[in-house]
Amino acid sequence: MTQISRRSVLLNGASAAAIGLAGPLAVLPSTALAQLRDKGYYSYKIGPDIEVVSIYDGIWEAQLAEGFVQGATLEEVRKALKDGGYTGNFMPIEFAFTVVKTRGRTILVDAGTGAQLGPTAGNGSVGMQNAGITVADIDTVIISHMHPDHIWGLLEKDTNAQVMPHAEIMIGEREFRFWTDETNNASLPDSRRGHAARIQATFPEFKNVTLFGENTKDIAPGISAVAAPGHTLGHNAFHISSGDDQLMVLGDLVLTPSVFVKHPDWQVAVDMDKDAAKTTRFGMMERAVAENMTVAGYHFGFPNSGKIHRDGAGFAFVPTSA
Repeated sequence: MTQISRRSVLLNGASAAAIGLAGPLAVLPSTALAQLRDKGYYSYKIGPDIEVVSIYDGIWEAQLAEGFVQGATLEEVRKALKDGGYTGNFMPIEFAFTVVKTRGRTILVDAGTGAQLGPTAGNGSVGMQNAGITVADIDTVIISHMHPDHIWGLLEKDTNAQVMPHAEIMIGEREFRFWTDETNNASLPDSRRGHAARIQATFPEFKNVTLFGENTKDIAPGISAVAAPGHTLGHNAFHISSGDDQLMVLGDLVLTPSVFVKHPDWQVAVDMDKDAAKTTRFGMMERAVAENMTVAGYHFGFPNSGKIHRDGAGFAFVPTSA
């Protein structure tokens, strides 16, 4: 099991205070971070019974333009990115999905890009191979929402055939009903309509899809759905617990941490209901602090798990460390 903490370094107290934290902030040095991304995975435990494996799937360097982040100027966004160790020349949308091993089952939370979103994404198969996980090992796939980078790993690129026809695919009912209802297509931006058509041509025909309601407990051993609407109308997070330990897999509730954890009032253009997303984001960050739970963000980079701490008017994400 990879021990991220062994590669961690600490900013001194003065440096931490400069960004508003009461204590030192755990970070990974750039060389260790590059090695970790090349390896493509790391694992950790939640309680005595659950092993979690984070898989790195790559990055999309989104154009940074006025309007992508709402509630902040472009220069404010650039500064937040630089404070997080990025260049500030683009919005880094990194991808990392989660495998949960519990009670003899191997459960995939979100399915990755399927190497269908450009040359710098789609590395998840390498990370899984390095972690000793095969597609055949996956018993269940739980989907936070039906955006391309979360479900295209379930579909073959050219044929739309199922990649994991043997696995149960679990999707929130509200999310599934929205995307499979053709009458909703007119409300979507042009860039999403082709994706909706792809969903409508495939998922309703799959015999291995199971729908769950909002806040359904125990959709899998130790895993419960938590309604987290805003990014999409039926977006879900997933609460995982064992013993006294808790993990919240956030999906796309929060994107790049130095921007949207630090400034949860800033809104992102791709959220379908921005006000709901803001309310949900604040509520989840508050819960993560109050309950000292570990969180894992799909777009948090790598390592993508850690703790949330209060940081001035916002919060800070401290990656997995001792």
